[in-house]
Parts: sequence; structure tokens; C-alpha cells
Amino acid sequence: MARRVGRVDDATMHSYVTEPPTLGLAGRTRPQWLAAWAARLGLDTAYLLLGLPAGIIAFSVVISGWATALGLAITLIGLPIAMATIIVSRGMANVERWRAALVLGGPVRARYRPITTGKILDRLKALFADTQTWKDLGWHLLLLPVGIVGFTVAVCCWAWTAACLTAPLWFSLPADPVQIAGIDVDTWWWAIAFFAAGVVTLPISVCLLRGTAAGSGSLARLLLGADTEELEERVEVLTETRAGAVDAAAAELERIERDLHDGAQARLVALALDLGMAEERFERDPEGARDLVETARDEAKLALAELRDLARGMRPALLAERGLPEAVRALAARTQLPTAVTVEPGGRVAPAVESAAYFVVAEALTNAVKHSNASRLTVDLSRDGDLLVVQVADDGVGGADPSGSGLTGLRKRIEALDGALRIASPPGGPTLLHAEIPCGS
Repeated sequence: MARRVGRVDDATMHSYVTEPPTLGLAGRTRPQWLAAWAARLGLDTAYLLLGLPAGIIAFSVVISGWATALGLAITLIGLPIAMATIIVSRGMANVERWRAALVLGGPVRARYRPITTGKILDRLKALFADTQTWKDLGWHLLLLPVGIVGFTVAVCCWAWTAACLTAPLWFSLPADPVQIAGIDVDTWWWAIAFFAAGVVTLPISVCLLRGTAAGSGSLARLLLGADTEELEERVEVLTETRAGAVDAAAAELERIERDLHDGAQARLVALALDLGMAEERFERDPEGARDLVETARDEAKLALAELRDLARGMRPALLAERGLPEAVRALAARTQLPTAVTVEPGGRVAPAVESAAYFVVAEALTNAVKHSNASRLTVDLSRDGDLLVVQVADDGVGGADPSGSGLTGLRKRIEALDGALRIASPPGGPTLLHAEIPCGS
């Protein structure tokens, strides 16, 4: 997933490069074909003409900024100037990515590493360690010569084509003869010859414009895009989330083992001892044996209840049978605080998604009851496109620790499904837990 890095955190949105639209003949009438090519040439021309001023501005800003930063580096004043130059360079690179949309059909998108907060040296280190910083610099240095070539091609091609195709018009005007390529167009023969040359060279001019614009756009996509880095970062994210899922599964197994050992297993051992003692007393002390059997019966009931709770903690039967809304409503009904549940209509989602959402709600409600001193809770389940959105809020004292073991386990469980978890819990409250889990359309 162009991880998202996205709907939760703009720095987590996936980045892609949109390919240019094709201008095939299939399915198009001749007017549509001509209109498409006219639009294409117009966009190509605009891209090439804008390249020169963009190159002059980018080259001047980058060279001036880096020269000043390096010249003043010994006085430490150059460090903030270098940072400012990189930030301005990123802004100009983003403009160039949008300008590339004229040729590519969509803006080139790249992901920058987040700038860390703290000392200026730490932030500079993060900027310098980002490969995209140097790719942006390379594009700004190349943009001026590339812009000069593109501007020259656009002006020359259109000037030649326009002059040749309008030669008969200029000849027919009562004025001094015009010159084309150093030749006076003072006879009909020259006017017709240049007109014919314009018609013949028009396809060449079109090809030169298209080829120059496409080549420049491809170079921009190569330097300003981050396809390789995006894939590498995606692999890193998947590696981290897989490790988180393994840790969450291990923690869940430890919890089940602990609950069995400290709960149901202990009660079953006590049950066996009570039954053994009752068996010995049946002959000499029937009343005492009866009391031990009753105690054993109570232990059996408690053991069954703990086993039932343990099984519900793995995957509640109601969740599998009736779906997430009913399971969450049942969970809210068992909560000690008044809990309002709001569910938007929607179909069933994958069992893994339902389980993750259920445990988000369960953990949030449990934490709220134990720590928040809240008077009421709210649970909202909704669909936002292909995302299942879960929100749990309370009116308590706030101050929840996002790095706590419970919330960390939930985060790992959700990130393993390519989702995201956020929590807002300022001191004094309220607390809002927001989870987004991809669930398909």
C-alpha cells in the first residue's frame, strides 16, 4: 500500500507516477483525433516554453543558496541557509512535478523522509540523508540547459511552420516582401514553395515537439520521482509490520498461557482436590463430603466461565455468527460504564479485519473503565471507501500513553493489516482512539 503513508498521515500516503495518455486512432473520429493531437501539442508547447524561465529561476536560487551556505558554513550561519535552500528546492521541485503533468498526464509524486524535530544539526542530517534531496538538486542544475533546448525547439518549430504556412498570405499583402530563411518571398513561386515546405515539414516539427517534451518529461520523472525508494520503503514497512504481527501473536499466546495457568488450570486443580477429599469423607463424614462437592461444583462453574471468557478473547462466537456490529453491541452491554454504539450500515468484512476492529474496541473500553474515570463512552463504526473506521471516545481525564503495552499491541495488530492507529488523549481529557483498517471495497 502506497502505505498510506496516507489517509492518517500525509507523509504515510503511497506515491505513483501517472503515465501519459495514449493518442491512438481506435474508437476516434477524425475531428476527435485532430482535437486530441492539437491538445497534446498545445500542452507540449506550454511545457517546453515554461522550461526556460523555470530553469533560470531554479538555477539561480539553487546556486545562490548553496554558494552562500558553503561560504558561510565556517561561521555556522550557513547551516540554516543550507536548510532553507533545501526546503525552497523541495518547493520548486514540487512545482516541477506539477509542470510535468502537462506531458505525463499527471504530476510526478515523490516521498520525502520526514524532517526530524530537534537541533538544527539533526534536521540537516535528515535532509542530507534523503536521496531525493540530491535528485532534486540534480534536476535544478539540469533544468536550465534542458529548458534552453526545449524553448529553442518549440520556438524554432512553430516559427518555421507558421512562417511557411502563411507565406502566401504575407505575399498577397501590399507591403515589402517578407524574408524566410534569408530569402525574400517576392514571387508566387516562392510563396507556394515555402507553403509546400511548411506542409511537408509539419510532421517533422510535430515529432520534434513531442519527442523533446516526452524526453524532458521522462528525465523529470526519473530525477523527481521516487519509484525505487517507494518500493524499498514499502518493503521496510512490510518488514516492520510483519515483525509487529509476530510480536503481537507471541504476546497473545503468552496471555492465553498465563490465563490458563493462573485461572482455569488452578481452578481445575482445586476441583480435583475437592473431589478427592469428598471421596475420602463419604463413609465417615457425609455432610462434610457434600460441602466439598458443592465447593467443587462452584469451582467447576468458575472454571467454565473463565474458559468461556478466554475463548471469547480469542474470537467471540457472536462475532463469527452475527458480525462485528452485534459483537460490539454485546461488548458495550457488558461494559461497566454507559456506552453508546453507532454503526453505519455496511456488509461483512474479512474475519481478520473484524477481529482487529473488535479487539480495538475491547481494549479501548477496558482501558477507559480502568483508567479514565469517565462517565460515558461512545463507539462509532463506519466505512470510508475501502477503510473500516473505528472510533472509541470517553469523557475521562485523558493522559493515555500511546506507547503503553496494550495500545502498542493494538497498533501492531492493525499495522499488520496495513492499517493505522491514532490516539488523542491530552491531560484533562477527553480521549479519542481512531483506527483505520483496509477492508476492500
